[in-house]
Amino acid sequence: MTEQLLVGIDAGLTNVKAAVFDLEGREIAVSSLATPGVSPAPDREEQRHDDLWAAVVDVVDRLLRKEAVGPSAVAGVGVTGHGHGLYALDADGEPARRGIKSTDSRAAGIVDDWKRDGTLETVRESLGWEPFGADPLSLLAWVKREEPETYAAIDRVLFCKDVVRHRLTGRVCTDEMEASVFPRGDDTDVSDVFGELGLEACTDVLPPVVSSTASCGTITAEAAAKTGLPAGVPVATGLHDVGACAFGAGATRPGDGVIIVGTWGQSIGVRPSPAPATESGLSRRYLDGWLTYRGNRSAAACVDWFVEECCADWQREATARGLDEYALYDETVANVSPGSDGVLFLPYLRGSVANPNARGGFYGLRMDHTKSHMLRAIYEGVAIAQCGALQELAPDDEFSNVRLTGGGARSDVWCEIFANVLDARVSTPDSTEVGARGAALCAGVAAGSYEDASAAADRAAGIGAEYEPSRAAQYRPVRERFDRVRTALEPTWVA
Repeated sequence: MTEQLLVGIDAGLTNVKAAVFDLEGREIAVSSLATPGVSPAPDREEQRHDDLWAAVVDVVDRLLRKEAVGPSAVAGVGVTGHGHGLYALDADGEPARRGIKSTDSRAAGIVDDWKRDGTLETVRESLGWEPFGADPLSLLAWVKREEPETYAAIDRVLFCKDVVRHRLTGRVCTDEMEASVFPRGDDTDVSDVFGELGLEACTDVLPPVVSSTASCGTITAEAAAKTGLPAGVPVATGLHDVGACAFGAGATRPGDGVIIVGTWGQSIGVRPSPAPATESGLSRRYLDGWLTYRGNRSAAACVDWFVEECCADWQREATARGLDEYALYDETVANVSPGSDGVLFLPYLRGSVANPNARGGFYGLRMDHTKSHMLRAIYEGVAIAQCGALQELAPDDEFSNVRLTGGGARSDVWCEIFANVLDARVSTPDSTEVGARGAALCAGVAAGSYEDASAAADRAAGIGAEYEPSRAAQYRPVRERFDRVRTALEPTWVA
């Protein structure tokens, strides 16, 4: 009997990836392309629905042409993608406008207005979270104000992964995790929340909600012809990429923690119930429970920015030596002591979720500092920000068993810094493509290959490496100084 394979598609902010896994979670093959996008103005990040679909078609076709992959063995397909942003359809199922990514900041002024007039405080308890500028509610308000004709044409609001799945299956729907961004019935008067936000016309824009691990349709003949996926294979609804990374890393039970060091940074804790609206972070439905997370809008992106702008020779050297870029970066910072000899870095190059006007930068530079000091300071600044966020989500050390994922987890030095800043053991998964694996595990449950989500994670999400804190005491004063500098600079952050 041919071994079953599962395909996970991950439409991220930096790359669109497709990966094939066996039922043990082993990565068989992966294909990747740069995420398409346009930036029509500063702080605006968009992508055309058709461009996203074309990238998915290309990356899946390349994947299935690899020798190790037999398309006929594909038992299920799952999808994930960046959360928030805005991907709207009109009544004919066509894009109402270009999709807006979650790195976009155009609605920051609207959030400021809501904060000043008390709207944010009014809706926070009903929503369970506070709009921050790159979320669908803030962006819908922006579209209403700036593009009233587009706003009037919106019939359904999807999320990034839903656009992909719609093209694969022809079905318009979303999952519980993405849907929990919107106010729901239950104990909340939906019309009141939308009314407070000035979005009365949007009470019915959320599409049908289907469980993340359920089949929401099958690969259509048209999609099969374009991608090479077998027609009729079930497609799982999937998860927001935060949830997919948590699932792919094996975090399914209350108390599990995850830190994603990707383009965005995310600090995540799995919980049995949502956090109170008064607590830090965003709570979302997740598999059979909830997770709470807090984002940093630029994590590994800070390293990418610094290297591309200041250290392109490092990239050329890594290519010439056949090294992963992070292996070379680790060599570069290995001889820099904890604290980067006094250099601090604030990792807010795209603002922060808490303050869209936050700004990043280096502090404490001297003439004798080098690019190596600056790179290690970036590592440390990102780690301090994200570990602080995780600890704010769990003031009583509720989360343990912390896993690091994302591109930054390829760096041994960075992983060690996270362990020391957190003062706890951290581990990395045994796959680099945990978001795609999380999507694939959703597909495996939908296809009946696993009994449920916990069984899937237990079987297919293993540990790659573990890092113990060995210099935690050296990082405590660094964290304290970081906090003091951030607090002192905050009054200078203006729009």
